[in-house]
Amino acid sequence: MSMAILLGLLSGEQIVWGQTSPQDRGVSQVLPQNAGVSLQSDLAQFQSWLKNNGQGRLLSAQSLPPSSSLPPPIAIPVMQPQSRVMRSKPMTYSQSQRVMLKSLPPANQPSPEAAEAFDSLMQQNIPMTPQQVLKLRQLIDESQRAAATPPTIPPKPVSSTIMVNLAPGTTPPAIRLAQGYVTSLVFVDSTGSPWPVASFDIGDPKKTNIQWDGKSNVLLIQATSPYGDSDLVIRLVGLPTPVTLALVLGQRVVDYRTDIHVAGIGPNAKDLPTGTGLPNSANQLLLNVLDGVAPPGSKQLKVLGGDCLAWLLGDKMYLRTRLTVLSPGWIGRMVSPDGMYAYEIQKSSSVLVSQYGEPIELKIEGF
Repeated sequence: MSMAILLGLLSGEQIVWGQTSPQDRGVSQVLPQNAGVSLQSDLAQFQSWLKNNGQGRLLSAQSLPPSSSLPPPIAIPVMQPQSRVMRSKPMTYSQSQRVMLKSLPPANQPSPEAAEAFDSLMQQNIPMTPQQVLKLRQLIDESQRAAATPPTIPPKPVSSTIMVNLAPGTTPPAIRLAQGYVTSLVFVDSTGSPWPVASFDIGDPKKTNIQWDGKSNVLLIQATSPYGDSDLVIRLVGLPTPVTLALVLGQRVVDYRTDIHVAGIGPNAKDLPTGTGLPNSANQLLLNVLDGVAPPGSKQLKVLGGDCLAWLLGDKMYLRTRLTVLSPGWIGRMVSPDGMYAYEIQKSSSVLVSQYGEPIELKIEGF
């Protein structure tokens, strides 16, 4: 058979056999007309190979001239390479659903029993339409939002400092509570050191809830009723007189944190006052200064050299700082639990303070 193909090549008579693959560009094999009978079997094998591999242009019956020695070739259909379909953009969900439905084989008409069972199953599992489902979710969201909206304006949160007067006949300070808000009561002595709580008692336990760890100086109190009044009695460690507070519920202002200064030196005092004491007339002024409120009728001064606020009232200066005043000697002093100091000193253009153990000088201007 190889000799017959070689003779065909030498004779120059060619027959287009077919492309071996879609990538071949016009490259063809040649076959002489008088290759012999054995070529027919080779041709059949090659045609079978083409069918199995599914590529190339197969021989047609008209491509081979009639020959006495070679039977007419078997007609083979021409197979064109498949073109690749390119989409400009992906299908949407609804388009893909329609394509999937069209690709399904045609179904037979269901029986009445099957149709009734399907309708019953759909009614049981999906009783609402998509529009009804969306409407229901919107109504649920509106109901939850309405339930979470307070009927009144939310109270304004504040943090304050109060001085407790233990003298007989005085009015106890009031603590403003609101339902849903926690108020912390912090008890400190005159030096600002924590004064631990020994025990407490509440007038109406149904309207308020109190949490205490049993050893600290902090009480957490929360109103369980929207409105009402009650009182709270606290016993501090080493203090013979109990501290009484009035509780007021349902106010427009709620105390988030209240620092309660009790006159005296508590068991945890480390920095004892060395000044002339805390005059009763200066207590409220120092409390305002401690909260950052300027004394009424005072003039604010400019301080250079450190973090400090200063006000002038008459011949007295009031300072609010975290620094320790060394000179001049202070007349009155109060300390908050977070380490803020309020001082009352004589009018001076220079104040010596201690910062991290190092003395520094503050220059006061604006008299």
